[in-house]
Amino acid sequence: MIPKASAVAAYPAVIVVHGGGWMGGSRKDYQGLQSLLANMGFASMSIDYRLAPQALFPAQIEDLNCAIRWLHQHATEYQIDPERIGGFGISAGAHLTALAALTSGKWNTVDRGNQSSDRLRCAVLHAPPLDFPDWWQSADPQITGTISPRFMLNNLFGKDYSQAKNAYKEASPSTYAAHAQKEKTPPLLIIHGEQDVTVPIRASQTFVDQLAARGMAAELIRIPDADHFGFGSQTRQVLEKIRGFYSQCLK
Repeated sequence: MIPKASAVAAYPAVIVVHGGGWMGGSRKDYQGLQSLLANMGFASMSIDYRLAPQALFPAQIEDLNCAIRWLHQHATEYQIDPERIGGFGISAGAHLTALAALTSGKWNTVDRGNQSSDRLRCAVLHAPPLDFPDWWQSADPQITGTISPRFMLNNLFGKDYSQAKNAYKEASPSTYAAHAQKEKTPPLLIIHGEQDVTVPIRASQTFVDQLAARGMAAELIRIPDADHFGFGSQTRQVLEKIRGFYSQCLK
């Protein structure tokens, strides 16, 4: 989605990455968010990625990196500034966006010599799962079915945690936070509801604390009355925060 015509030669852009537990969701889910981004002056594209369990990890992050590279390569065609591309991930999509932000080049299947081609300038993460080993081990056994962390992760990897500990760790953005380098880590804004029982806020706080301790630009907005979906009673304030964040890092 492109903002209304203006004197700007090339627009800053945001790649929107949908949620759905890595098993569902669609690029068509967030047209309202894309309209908001357009009204803020940002072009946006919403992507699909291969879904579990038909496609196991790392297919999902490979697809996101492919989309980022594609947008860099076609930036001129769509009046986008390739130096000003950010991300917006929701839930499972926030996990993928965080991983793309912290591991630029790691999950490339092609063009490994040009890591800048899949780099994000900054990213907003809404309710991101960040630490898979902790998420698995702390999961409430009373939560079952498609909203169960263990169900989602088992489908994503095709194995439970006991069978694939290294894979769970490698796929966790938190793994890279403790060793992140300032010059390679883009600014991150995390939005997380304190009432979220699907993805508890604890990992987001730890993640931001680790990055901040290393001098990274990382901030967590805690929403007291929000669960895993939406922004509770603070929608207006959160949208203004998002506008300010992108205006600073993409303009």
